[in-house]
Formats: sequence, C-alpha cells, structure tokens
Amino acid sequence: MAAVAARTAQAAQAARGAGQAAPASPPGRLRALPLPGVMRIDTADQEGWLARDQGGRLWQVLEDGSTRPLGEGLAPQGALAVQHGRIAGRGLDGRLWVQGSTAAQPQRSTTLLAPEGGLCNLAWAVIGLVEHEGHTRLARFESDSQGQWQVAARSEEAVLPDAVPVAVDLDGSGAHLAVLAGPDRQRYPHAVLGDDVEATRVLWLERHSLRPLRTLQLAAPEVFEDRQLRPWRLPDGRQGLVTMRSGPRGAQLAVVAAAPREASALEVAMAGPAIGTRNRWMSAASVGPADTELWAVHTPHIGGVLHRYTGEGSGLGAQRVLDGITNHRLGDRELDVSARLGRWLLLPSQDWRQLRVVDLDARAVVAALDAGSPILQLLPSPGGRSAAVLTRAGLAIFSPPGGR
Repeated sequence: MAAVAARTAQAAQAARGAGQAAPASPPGRLRALPLPGVMRIDTADQEGWLARDQGGRLWQVLEDGSTRPLGEGLAPQGALAVQHGRIAGRGLDGRLWVQGSTAAQPQRSTTLLAPEGGLCNLAWAVIGLVEHEGHTRLARFESDSQGQWQVAARSEEAVLPDAVPVAVDLDGSGAHLAVLAGPDRQRYPHAVLGDDVEATRVLWLERHSLRPLRTLQLAAPEVFEDRQLRPWRLPDGRQGLVTMRSGPRGAQLAVVAAAPREASALEVAMAGPAIGTRNRWMSAASVGPADTELWAVHTPHIGGVLHRYTGEGSGLGAQRVLDGITNHRLGDRELDVSARLGRWLLLPSQDWRQLRVVDLDARAVVAALDAGSPILQLLPSPGGRSAAVLTRAGLAIFSPPGGR
C-alpha cells in the first residue's frame, strides 16, 4: 500500500465544500499489513478479523497486525458466518465449508449453496441458501455422524437469491430467522445491488422447521431494495429490522417489526421520508442494535450525502449532515462500506481513494487519509477499537484518535 498521508480537518472540509470543521483532533493512523493477495475481510468472533486470499486461504488478523493461517479451500468472495465457535463459508467447490474450533479439517455439505447467498450460524446448525425446484430457498444444515453437513429443512417460500438471513427475536418467543423474500424482477427495474431481483416480502421463520411465524407483503409497486435486515431496537422498545423500501418516490429508510395486534404479521413500524425521485437509493451505515439514532448515505453513487435519522413520533426524521462520501459501489453486493468506532464513523470519499473520519458528535469530517488505492471494505474489530481497511492494493488497520 502507498504511504499514508493525513490531511487536516480544514483541508478535508474545503475539498468537500460542505459541513462544519470540528475542533482540532488527531486524525488517527493507518498501518499497512504485509499480507498479500487479500480478497475479502470479515469480522472475527472475538478479536480482530478473518482475511481470505485469492487462493482460498483463510487468515486470522489481530489488531496488533499479527497474522496466522486458519484454513484453506474457501471461495475468496462471499460473507462468512462467524458465531458459536464456528466459521462457515462457501467452499471453492460451491459447498458449505465449516471450520470448528476443535476440528482438524473443515467439514463440508453434500448440497451446493446458492452462489450469492448469505449464511447464519446457530448453536446447532448453519442456515444458508440453496437452489431447489427452480427457486432459491432458505436451508437449515445440520452435521451428521460422519461430520458432513446435510439439509434438514428448507423454506417453502422462495427468498431473495442473495439474501442474508439473520437470527433475531421479534416478539419475545426466541431468536428465529428473518430474511428478505418474494423475489420479483418486474416491480422496480433499478438493478443497483448486483442484479435486477428485488424483495417484496419479509419472512420470520421458525429456526428448526423454517415455517413462517410472521410475514409482511409489500403492495405493488413497492419493493425492499436491499439484501439484508439489520437488527435495531425501536424507541417503543420493540425489536426491529432496518431496511430500504423503494417505490415511485425512490428509497426510504424503513423499520420492520412484529405487528402488536396480529400474531402472524410483521409491519413497517417506522419509516423516514422518501428520497423523492424514482431510482434514487440510500444505504444504511453501520447500524448498531442498541443505537439511539440511525445513519444513512443518500445517493451514494452521485454525491453521497450522510443523513442522521432519529425517532419522531411514529416516524423517522432525517437531518442532512455532510456530503462528498459514499458507502456503496453501483452494482455491488457489498452494501455498506463503513465502520463505526464509538463517536467516529469511517466512510470512503466519493472517488474511494480517501478514508474520511466523521466525528458524529461534531457532525463533521475531522480527517481524510489517503488510502493509496480504492477502498473495497471497512470493518470494525469486535470491540470497536480499530477498523480493517481493505483496498485494491492491500490490507491496513486504522486506529482512531486516542486509540492504539
């Protein structure tokens, strides 16, 4: 990676032409790591990150910059599921790849995974996406006596081909599986998230049988222009799921939750203002389950304007904060290239070559670090003390002001 240069907050503000300069603050620092060929990074379960190279090798990367090999045979792209002492991913052969803390070698499935689908680890199973009878469905994989992972249940309804399932307790009955479903190619032909298929339904499925517990169907012409649901607690105390709903007036931030008066229904419990124009999108930024406010980048492909969202009655109020940033590439399935470290939100500049450090308390960019090459991913460490920065040239670690 090229040498890292830090600009002052005032220079960064002048280059952007927007926002207020924050009080003088150390900009943080970016340390390049000598780990070649990294194609993707994921947050580890307890400390640091997991890095994959172009040959399918898996590495653990700690915050001090040290690395050690963990396995091989993984596809170099596609997210990992890292919970319950287990790493699950898609192997080079397209099958489920599972590495446990005690297993000497990764275990496999006999069934192929859907190529773009996400994964979710449960205590005794792995949830993934498979192709079945011409449709993409959610599948529960369980390990048999020989250590192979077999499909134990499939959803009856088709889900989004690149959906990312999430385990969440929406009504106090326990953690079950939420996923975007009802794939449709006709309602909203925008195709900015990797394909032209958009979701029209949210399913909350029982984690063993994958039968519906609660559902939500959007009326035409609206869709969920998204591939993942982000847990977030509503001001009224309910557990919700943040997503993007799109229609004739473009995208809006929406929060789906259990309908309090209908035992089998979900509802859009809160929503922000629509962006105003069809085929204009926004991307939620670093949603935290316990955050009291939400952040989203409006039109990340054309101008990139960061907005702050707060609860206002039964809706979400949006406040423009600053522009000249982004967190999504047109046509990419990596939806949120950002990292939250306490009061700091890390975002790429519009040309992807600078790492912008936003002080959320001051509502201003306080530093712009030259990444040396276009930024591909930003991921905080599990403890939120630092962030991994993957560029086309290599991997680096960002330490925030006051950090290590």
